[in-house]
Amino acid sequence: MRCGESLRLLRALQRLGEGHGGIVELHGDPGSGKTRLLNQLAEAARDQGVRVLDGRCYPTERDAFSVFTRALGDLVTPQRLQRLSPAHADLVRAGLCARRGRADPAPQPLPLSQAVHALLADAAGEGGGLLLVLDDFHWADPKSLEFADHLVRWPLRAPLLIVIAHRPRQADPLLLSTLAYGAEGGRVTRVGLGPISPEQAARLLNVRPDSGWLRSAYPESQGNILSLLVLGESAPLRPSLTAGLVTGRLSPLAAELELLKPDERLVAEAGAVLGERFTREDLAAVCALPFDETCVAVTGLIRLDILRPLPHDTTRFVFRQQVLRDLVHERTDHCRRRRAHRRALTVLHHRAAPATERAVHIELSTGTFTPQDLETLARAGTEAALSAPADAVRWLLLALRGLARDDRSPGRLLGLIPPLARALRAGDFLADDEASRLLLSQDAGIRPDQTRHSLIRVCVLVECLQGRFAEADALLRAELARAGSAADPDLLARLTVFRGLVSSLCNDGELAVHAGAALRLARSGGRPTTLAGALSLHALAELTAGRTARSLDAYDAALRQMDEIPNAEMRLHTEYFALLGWCALSLGRPQEAESRYARGIAVSVGGDPDVMLPALLSGLAEAQLRQGRLNCARRSAADAADLAGHLGADRLRALATAQEALCITYAEPPGSSRASARTEEALRALRPWSDTWHSLAVLTVAESLLLQGDQERCLDLLLALGAPDLRVLSPPLRTRAYELLALACVSSGTRATLWAERALRETEVCALPHTQAYALLARGHVLTQQNEPAAAISAYRKAERLFDGAQLRLQSLRAAVRTARAASSGARLEEAEVLWTAAVELADHWQVPLFAQLPSDGAEEGASERGLPSVVPSPTASAPDLAPLTRRELEVARLVGTGRRTREVAETLRVSPRTIEVHLSRIYRKLEIGSRAELARLMAVRISTDARTQTS
Repeated sequence: MRCGESLRLLRALQRLGEGHGGIVELHGDPGSGKTRLLNQLAEAARDQGVRVLDGRCYPTERDAFSVFTRALGDLVTPQRLQRLSPAHADLVRAGLCARRGRADPAPQPLPLSQAVHALLADAAGEGGGLLLVLDDFHWADPKSLEFADHLVRWPLRAPLLIVIAHRPRQADPLLLSTLAYGAEGGRVTRVGLGPISPEQAARLLNVRPDSGWLRSAYPESQGNILSLLVLGESAPLRPSLTAGLVTGRLSPLAAELELLKPDERLVAEAGAVLGERFTREDLAAVCALPFDETCVAVTGLIRLDILRPLPHDTTRFVFRQQVLRDLVHERTDHCRRRRAHRRALTVLHHRAAPATERAVHIELSTGTFTPQDLETLARAGTEAALSAPADAVRWLLLALRGLARDDRSPGRLLGLIPPLARALRAGDFLADDEASRLLLSQDAGIRPDQTRHSLIRVCVLVECLQGRFAEADALLRAELARAGSAADPDLLARLTVFRGLVSSLCNDGELAVHAGAALRLARSGGRPTTLAGALSLHALAELTAGRTARSLDAYDAALRQMDEIPNAEMRLHTEYFALLGWCALSLGRPQEAESRYARGIAVSVGGDPDVMLPALLSGLAEAQLRQGRLNCARRSAADAADLAGHLGADRLRALATAQEALCITYAEPPGSSRASARTEEALRALRPWSDTWHSLAVLTVAESLLLQGDQERCLDLLLALGAPDLRVLSPPLRTRAYELLALACVSSGTRATLWAERALRETEVCALPHTQAYALLARGHVLTQQNEPAAAISAYRKAERLFDGAQLRLQSLRAAVRTARAASSGARLEEAEVLWTAAVELADHWQVPLFAQLPSDGAEEGASERGLPSVVPSPTASAPDLAPLTRRELEVARLVGTGRRTREVAETLRVSPRTIEVHLSRIYRKLEIGSRAELARLMAVRISTDARTQTS
């Protein structure tokens, strides 16, 4: 280090052996390495047999000639004084012997310099020469400065090397002019110590020149050696300097600060609080001193080189080194420092300073934050996520904790998660180190052993929600590589489950591979929570591959496994609820799906903000929508869309908006402008994506368009999914898409046979009741188009029973409506009247206004275009014969006909659910029906007939 400068000093030392002396000026800022070079020079001189005279100046010493008294004291011996002239001997005794406390005047510098010349000449001639080291000479007393001036102007012709080290900004003008005069005359060799280069800094700290830490630390240090050493020894997330540094490397600077006057100390502390740059007005406002007194103190601090004016703006000031500012800040009284930070915050508010500047003072001024403080911290963390990730993580965690107490709106909290994830990755917080664990366990309330999993989880989920599936998978692959094959099986299983989750969303074809590997790892050493997630992923992979039986087995096993785990253990695994809920929906079990999603939401909202919340709400909306609970589904979808917007999850927001549009379409009468407007908004949210959320959003919007009579755009959307194969969709979704395509073709007057055949073919791969029902619906559409009403009615009724058995009420109602229309088109008007009236009553009971009114003659054509029934029923319908039913069976029929569930009916009649199931089987047999939907339709007709009879 400092090879060039060290070589120049050694050359000057080498000249002593040749009998020549000289004077060297060594100048540089504090911490630039002057003392280190002087020590190396002194050691080299001793090795050559040169006598070293060490003289160091101290700021507290103001006695005349104090530095020379200390440096040359050992030369003043009786033998040497006898060799001097009596006048010179007296001057040496008077000037160089200790003068502390002496009242007699000190000798004049010129006569004393002549006496010292004689003394040094005598000493230099005794051995290999003399080396006089005068360090920190900027603190020399005035007499010593005059004496040095004479030594420079009249150098000694003897083997004597004088090295004068000083800080130029703190040196007396006399010293600077003396050395400049000597340099011009060739008597002084000037050696300046500027900033070291990044390569030198890397060698100093034993780090790679291209390391990220050095790239950030070097500009902060400005190439100063002391600053680099302090930064190298500081904690990675240093909130303050450590005690060891203050009492070690920084002790000279700490001693220097002790010399400040009270006002200068207050102003320096105010500057340390304000930060990098500040004005006199800022200092006065923060230190609470009058402006004039502040100006005087600033002048003193500039003279001491504590503060420096900016080169191109003399009204603003900085500390000479960042480490000095940190030291002043650290040594300020804690209570006074907090009050100063709050005053600095006020100054910055008036100046409209950036949030990142204000956040520093908010963090250090109080432990109780105002709402304005929290908003500033949140904004600062978002802005600094990439430029200052360590600060951003702290600020965002503080904002999350504070807002969680003051604001229960989850959207505001979730909006802070994406910038937090960016800061975590940019700041390398994913490294499994103690500093990261400590920060997150303190500020985020996460157990240290859960830190790494929670960080990876948040980053992966944010990447997925924002559609960056490749980045999420790359992060997981890097983690798996870092862990290695010999790592904990539970860790490997969790990471592999995440890879499967990413595959299920982006449709990369690797779902089966990841699901199989995750299940093997989970079974070999995974925790119960991990096994539940692996089983859920395996069930989804088996269903996607068309292995329905295996999927059902895995699903049931996952269900049992997850039901045994308490909610507290699922707090960091809510994505497993989403996986299991989606499996349930794909298997045609919306009630079970709703239960899984609801539990996941309860776990999610019971703790810290969870990025899975919008996905869980969207899944809940889908489950509620399929059961015909439109109001609940609409609220869930609206909440999901709002939260997804805060997270920047555009794909999920498009799906939630589409779900809300479909809810409004079903919940509004035909021709609703609100339904049309919301559907158009959902269409605008769609982009040319290719993930699962997008595919489901397209199906949902297409259904809305079809119900609103816009079959052309419905066809365009569905065909864009890759028709006729539709490989971007899972088998259950494909049958639904083929049914919609068939109905859209029938409504637009084109052939629908291809889509019905495709739907039927999919049931061979995925033989589930609801997929078979969709295929039957598509078949019914084709039969209706081919004018085969009897066969169409049969297909529709089978579909209705299958949908009803799966509690897919909306689809069951759609099938009932299609049945009525088929009967009408076949001129079976009496049967059509009964079917249509029952469908309308059922739609009214389930609050589906789209189907809850009888179409008039004028509405027949428009209804046909919307895929609705075009039937004009007779004004009356014959009541079903309920005479075969017993009194108890009639009670059960009436309650079930209102849409109540088995358990609700059992509680009303105070019997067991099993008893109600027995009554229902007898009712079905006596009335020759096969489903609850048919029973509800019969009871609705009976109630309507009874009401008309009583009115007449």
